[in-house]
Amino acid sequence: MRTPMISLNAATGLIEAISRARGDPDQILHAVGLDRSTVCDPQGFLPCADFSRLLQEAARRTSDDAFGLHFGEQFQPKSIGPLIYVVLNSPTMAVAFDNAVRYLKVHNEGARVTFTYDATSAYLRQSLLGAAADEVRQQSEYSMVVALNTLRLMAGSRWCPREVQFAHRAPVHTAEHVRIFGAPLSFGSETNTLVIDRAFIDRQVPAADERLYPILRRYLDRVVKEMPREDRTLSSIRQVIGDSIREGDPKLDDVARKVTMSTRTLQRRLKEQAVDFKGLVDDTRRRLSLNYLADPAHTPADIAYLLGYSEVSAFNRAFKRWTGTTPSSYRRRAPSLSPAG
Repeated sequence: MRTPMISLNAATGLIEAISRARGDPDQILHAVGLDRSTVCDPQGFLPCADFSRLLQEAARRTSDDAFGLHFGEQFQPKSIGPLIYVVLNSPTMAVAFDNAVRYLKVHNEGARVTFTYDATSAYLRQSLLGAAADEVRQQSEYSMVVALNTLRLMAGSRWCPREVQFAHRAPVHTAEHVRIFGAPLSFGSETNTLVIDRAFIDRQVPAADERLYPILRRYLDRVVKEMPREDRTLSSIRQVIGDSIREGDPKLDDVARKVTMSTRTLQRRLKEQAVDFKGLVDDTRRRLSLNYLADPAHTPADIAYLLGYSEVSAFNRAFKRWTGTTPSSYRRRAPSLSPAG
């Protein structure tokens, strides 16, 4: 199995952050088997487990129990590169979240993000794969602050979520968490989650460049296409969902039976991939919609039926949430936007 990697853009400014915390960068790097030449290569990648151990060791040796928070607070999200720029140039906040979910693996293969919403709230959930929550606490807190600051680039520096949930246990001191996030906190949750007002995701993204956006999308789609394919089990589950979606929302029990798993095993496999069933169904519809739109023989009404929507208007609303535009507008612009991966 391939080792999940994270771009070393994530470590931009880490040496300086350790020094500001009165730590010895070289000593900390050596303790986890790394050196400056390894972590200072902006084009390089590092095993995700090594990056997490590095942040945990930095917290221990600097005696800064909130090191991940502080490093995340100092980190400039734009250092991440094209992933952040496609988010910042998305037409709406909802599309920005969808792009973060779709393209995160370009930056970090060891994390999974999902975006869902209900009538009152939206949920941006993040999990780090392959480790217990308490073992990756510093990286989790760093990543959550980076997500917060990315949103603040779009919504203003004083913007705060409705609630922040962490998967790890509560640390002894949480004053820095309260100061940075400015929102109610909970610990020991199923995933790391930013809970956001539902109305927020319908906002336009300020200063988004509609000309740059499709260029970034095409570039990231090429990068994703060249990456190793997703877990075979997840691909099989997605295929079953796609085959049955015309009848409406697939049921978890039915999908489990068709992939010859118990419902509990299917839920566990999805959790291992930090994927929730509802989000997977939604993403499967998104992928299929773009493939169907590439065929001029399919009208929007045909596609709505094929995707299990009872009304074309429901399909139009979902498509606008996925892409920021209507199916008809997307089809007219199809030469400049690549299909979904």
